[in-house]
Amino acid sequence: GHIELAKPVIHVGYTRLIRKLLRVTCRSCGRVLLSPEEIEKVVGTEDDQTGELLSEKDVKKERICPHCGDQQLKINFEKPTTFSEVVIEDGKKVEHKLTPADIRSRMEKIPNEDLIPLGINPDVARPEWTILTVLPVPPVTMRPSIILENGQRSEDDLTHKLVDIIRINQRFKENQDAGAPQLIIEDLWELLQYHVTTYMDNEVAGCPPARHRSGRPLKTLSQRLKGKDGRFRGSLSGKRVNFSSRTVISPDPNLSVRQVGVPRAVANEMTIPVRVTIHNIEELKQVARTGPSRPNVNAPCGANYAIRPDARRLRLAEGNLDTIADMIEPGWTVERQLRDGDVVLFNRQPSLHRMSIMAHRVKVMEGKTFRLNPAVCPPYNADFDGDEMNMHVPQTEEARAEATILISV
Repeated sequence: GHIELAKPVIHVGYTRLIRKLLRVTCRSCGRVLLSPEEIEKVVGTEDDQTGELLSEKDVKKERICPHCGDQQLKINFEKPTTFSEVVIEDGKKVEHKLTPADIRSRMEKIPNEDLIPLGINPDVARPEWTILTVLPVPPVTMRPSIILENGQRSEDDLTHKLVDIIRINQRFKENQDAGAPQLIIEDLWELLQYHVTTYMDNEVAGCPPARHRSGRPLKTLSQRLKGKDGRFRGSLSGKRVNFSSRTVISPDPNLSVRQVGVPRAVANEMTIPVRVTIHNIEELKQVARTGPSRPNVNAPCGANYAIRPDARRLRLAEGNLDTIADMIEPGWTVERQLRDGDVVLFNRQPSLHRMSIMAHRVKVMEGKTFRLNPAVCPPYNADFDGDEMNMHVPQTEEARAEATILISV
């Protein structure tokens, strides 16, 4: 949904663009303060473009508009979102505050053909859209409320912020309709601007961060995206995955270079899904009968789950092994445990080059550490002074084939 704001406010992410547009366009006719020849000098002609865009440097301060002959005024910008014009009255310089509504009306005057040399595509965006008249509200799925142990509901930071915005907006509308004095309106407008700013980005320079009752700064939209734990680096580029394990490594020169010693505890937990066919049904029934426990390294591998054709997962446990094993028929999937010879990916961070992750063959061993031949340490840059490594189990036949062919040690 959306909130209709009583008066427009500036989108804090676009203050630099707003400042640039106010400084390079005319205050009365909205055209760029350069003649077509001067624009051509910077941007180049349609056939021969220089790749440069117009910037504030290209426009001299306080010049006269070449299109309508109006004297321009100096635009001051105070962080985070205050714009003002310097007017000369009786020989004195007086700052005249520009409200977001004024700025928006100026942006609306800028013609489409003047936007192209400024680097804005008028088919897609108009500069007045950087001044918000409606505020989009994200769905509840993006800001879920959590219920604490004592039964209290605790709302998300974004919800708190939206509540603030709605509250001030309501007050603003009521005061406007009641015909409150200009001073009060301006104060409320600034307050609304503050709340919308901190809703977008709570780390703006020159603006105190909005805080929770407990005193910690709120985590708003911009904080969700940026930085190490943000949406991009934390949830998209790097995320937690299933079928992975991590433990300390220790040397075992008796292993082959392409093997990796996997602790029995890890091998019992990691599974590989195998489709039941007429060719392997007897073997898989036997695996299911063995169940999830593996008393020692030489015992046959068991299975942890069986999956019916309707995708229902059945957990194999001591009591139901024979029942489920007898139900298995082609079309089922059995999730069997790791056994000797399975292909796994082995990785040591930091992954600096392609050999930091390679495919090894499993050798189930006693103990609690991954064993590897000291000869494969150089590509991983591993040593045995407490390094930990990660093992990933490819889940499909394609993934295993790819691992074997492309990244086998």
